[in-house]
Amino acid sequence: MKWTKELVIGKIREVMQELDVDRMPSRKECEDYFGNCALANVITKRFGWYNLADELGLQVKKSETQTGKTIERVVSDVLVERGFIVDRMPQNFPYDILVNGCVKVDVKASHLYHGVHGNFYTFNLEKPFATCDVYILCELDGENNVSQVMVVPSKFVINNKQISVGEITSKYHAFTERWDYISNMVSFFSKMAV
Repeated sequence: MKWTKELVIGKIREVMQELDVDRMPSRKECEDYFGNCALANVITKRFGWYNLADELGLQVKKSETQTGKTIERVVSDVLVERGFIVDRMPQNFPYDILVNGCVKVDVKASHLYHGVHGNFYTFNLEKPFATCDVYILCELDGENNVSQVMVVPSKFVINNKQISVGEITSKYHAFTERWDYISNMVSFFSKMAV
C-alpha cells in the first residue's frame, strides 16, 4: 500500500471515530484497531506522532511519554538559559538532547516512591553501556514540577540499568545542579575539532 499523507490522516480519523476520541490515537490504539503495525510504523518513520498531532491540532493521550517530553522541554529551556545551544532529538532516538552539537544528554524523570525502607526516586536507564554522555535526572513533585536536578556523567553509571536516589541521603546528591559537567564536556569536545 502506498501511504500518502492524506491516507495516513484518513486512517487516523477512522480510529478516532471508532474509539470516539477527539485526540491523537496512541500507537497501541492504532495497532489494536487495524490488527497490525503498518499505520503506526508509517507515522513513526515519516511524520513522528507528536509532529503529526501538532499539525492536525490534536492533543496526545496523557502518558509517561508526554510527561517525559514536557520535562525534556523544561531541561532544554534551562540549558538555553545557561547559554548552551540545544537540539532536541526525535522520539525513540538513543538520547534526548544534543548540546552545542557535541554533548549527548538523556533526560530522566521520577516521582517519589514510598518504600518500606525509605522513600526514593528511581530512574530507568533501560540498558547498561550508555548511549549518552550525561544523564539529567529530574525529581518531580506531585504537580509534575521539577524539584531537584542531578547532572550525572554516564561514566559514573556505565553499568547501571537503573539509578535509585534516596529522598534524604544518596551518593547521587553530589551531582545536584552540576551543570559545569556539561560546560567542561563542551569545552573538551570543542578543542578536539579539526
